[in-house]
Amino acid sequence: MSLPHVLLGLLAGQPRTGYDLARVIHQEVEPVWKAEISQIYPALARLRREGLVVLRVLGPGRGPHRNLYRVTAAGRRELQRWLLEPPPPPRARDDGLARIAFLESLPTPERRQVIRAYEKALADEIAWLRSAREPEAFRREAREGAVEKLEGARRWARALASRPTLASPQPTAKPERAPRGRKR
Repeated sequence: MSLPHVLLGLLAGQPRTGYDLARVIHQEVEPVWKAEISQIYPALARLRREGLVVLRVLGPGRGPHRNLYRVTAAGRRELQRWLLEPPPPPRARDDGLARIAFLESLPTPERRQVIRAYEKALADEIAWLRSAREPEAFRREAREGAVEKLEGARRWARALASRPTLASPQPTAKPERAPRGRKR
């Protein structure tokens, strides 16, 4: 997923300022996509150069002005094109899972501690998502999917932490898989 497409999706509902977009991403889209204001404005500039959004300057004659962005017909077509193309497999960077991948470097009691800390971090994120303001439209469904995904990871982490022994897993032979993005 790309930030420009997320922005087009948000702007398709209504025109917004860059600050408004950052707020909506944080409040409604964050479980599936995060972006800082420092990423949003360059992406909006790119969308504007490509003719996918237009800018209208609002505000008083003096003082700060506000830039209101609106999606164009070309932007709506691009959003539809992106929505209809097959999504790539998820590629999340998960610091907790990365730590678990290298647990053989720790003694067993510390392994369990790392796994329990990961499970708690997942529980905290789930609690935050459930207590946050409910998003609009299908962003609600995306958040529900994110919570379900986190719940699954949490169940897995709990089961892993409760194993009697956390000895290093034995390697198993798996069929060779083609690298992503390439066909055999």
